[in-house]
Amino acid sequence: MLDTGQAELSEMPEPAALRRYSAGGQTVVSHGRRVVFRYGDDDTAMRNLAVVALTDAGVAGVDTAKVTNPARTQARAQVAAAEAALATTERALPQLLAGPGTPQEKNAALPQAHQAIDAAAADLAAAKTTLAAIPAKLPANELDPTATRARPRLQRRGLQMVLRLLAFNAEAWLAEHFNAYLADPDEYRAILRNLLHLGGEITYRPATVTITLDQPDSPRIAQALRMLTDELNTTPAHIPGDPRPLTYQVAQTRSN
Repeated sequence: MLDTGQAELSEMPEPAALRRYSAGGQTVVSHGRRVVFRYGDDDTAMRNLAVVALTDAGVAGVDTAKVTNPARTQARAQVAAAEAALATTERALPQLLAGPGTPQEKNAALPQAHQAIDAAAADLAAAKTTLAAIPAKLPANELDPTATRARPRLQRRGLQMVLRLLAFNAEAWLAEHFNAYLADPDEYRAILRNLLHLGGEITYRPATVTITLDQPDSPRIAQALRMLTDELNTTPAHIPGDPRPLTYQVAQTRSN
């Protein structure tokens, strides 16, 4: 291996001490002496996976993540209280005019009512000015100097990202083959995502495992789903560690 002396990507954090090596036409990303990712030049999916997994895993020490500023929360409460006070003083004016008392008494009380409204409006304006000057979020270490950020396990984080990538590829494959029977290039992905939440029943038998899916409401979608299950059954899948094949089918009647 030959060390290039450079980090693989600018997105990869310096604290992780990541290195890029070239070996046999492949790129190897290592953490110290340990190889954590290996991929070819044209394998952009694995390259992006390495970036996402190691960016989070490489951040350790002081926690600089943005968190809610409690001072702003308090300032917002003061603005809400000032708004309520202004509304109360504004309601007091028509109540004064419509209430009991002689015209002379009401005229004498009007200046005080207007002064109360002006004072409440000034308090509200001051509260809004104070709120505007306070940032909504601050780095966690500014609020708590002892705040630290945990380092996720590289193996666990990498496994999570691999499983996400596999799930994405599986959904894309199903969508493409499902649309071959549905012939709806505009909505087939949305329809398939909805079908992923379709109910059903799993029956375990000594020689096979049967998955019976509920019949969709739309006959067109139900027919396309049946044809997709027939295709899946030509090369049956298996549960890891279980030799019994998985057989898919669609219920003949809709469930209530």
